[in-house]
Amino acid sequence: MNQFIINFCLLFTTITLLFLPFRNQPRISLNSKWSIRLILGAVAGLIAVLLMFNGIQIDVARVDLRIVPVAIAMLIGGFPSAIVAGAMIIGTRYFLTPVDQMEGFYLSTLIIVLFITTIGIIRRFVHVSMRHFQLMVLVGILYSLPAIYILTHSWSTFFKISIAYVFFNLLAGFVAFRLLTELRRHFENIQYQQKLAMTDALTGLANRRRLDDSLSLVGSTDQGYSLVLIDIDFFKHVNDTYGHDAGDDVLRQLGMTLASLTRPDDLVGRYGGEEFLIILPSTSAKEAQKIAELARLTVARNLFPTADVPDLQITISLGISHSSGSHTSLEALQQADKALYYSKESGRNRSTIYTKELAFRQA
Repeated sequence: MNQFIINFCLLFTTITLLFLPFRNQPRISLNSKWSIRLILGAVAGLIAVLLMFNGIQIDVARVDLRIVPVAIAMLIGGFPSAIVAGAMIIGTRYFLTPVDQMEGFYLSTLIIVLFITTIGIIRRFVHVSMRHFQLMVLVGILYSLPAIYILTHSWSTFFKISIAYVFFNLLAGFVAFRLLTELRRHFENIQYQQKLAMTDALTGLANRRRLDDSLSLVGSTDQGYSLVLIDIDFFKHVNDTYGHDAGDDVLRQLGMTLASLTRPDDLVGRYGGEEFLIILPSTSAKEAQKIAELARLTVARNLFPTADVPDLQITISLGISHSSGSHTSLEALQQADKALYYSKESGRNRSTIYTKELAFRQA
């Protein structure tokens, strides 16, 4: 009984610790990448191996809670995960088995193969739930009980061990599934909170905090990058004339427009008020100007309808800067701001690339 309790505690400690690396990963399923599912299988196999090293040796039988991590691997990752876990179990069983007790190894291998095959078939017709997980654990128990009797050669020993074996495996299956469910719910809640902390509530784009973090990241690399700072022309007039609700509608629509015009690796965010910032990694100033001009022309040609003004039109001014690592991201942002200021002073609805000549002219 004490050994089962130790196995029980070891199972949940290792589940908690070894599944932590998956906390920032999307929920693992049968559609996940093979690499992720194989890693999951290795983690489940490692848990099973640790349980085996702390298992109960009775005659040539070794009993523990190894079927629980195998069932976890199958339920979440399918055959690839379960096969990796099973292979690790078989290898460890071979390592732990003395030469004169190989009967136990052969029978254990047969059981694990039958167990994985059976629950693999079951997995094709069930979904992730407590009931189906416990069904898989029960299959493992039913396969294991005859093997335990064969290896112990004693009805009294078999009954003494099997009662604890059945009880602790079913209890471990129940608690393990609940633990994994709560861990995943906790991880997803953290991911959601982190996303909220990095997202502008009005536009759904990156907020200033995320933009500043991304600026620090691109600023720490040797690759050149460009920034495009955008400001809505006469936005105060929109708010004063049509109301702040209309202004919010314009900000949301402009955010979606800018996001639709950028590349997958670019980052668009609301930097504050009516200002937006586009971070363009590995992009020259000329390439950045093409993107800026595309955004400017698209905004000028389209309508930004609101509830009260269906034909509202706006324009934007843009400032562009490029950094090749010779100055900080803060300096690059200041240069984009100076270029934006020049665009607005020169009549608005235009884009300007920061140059030394521009800095001299403003000075």
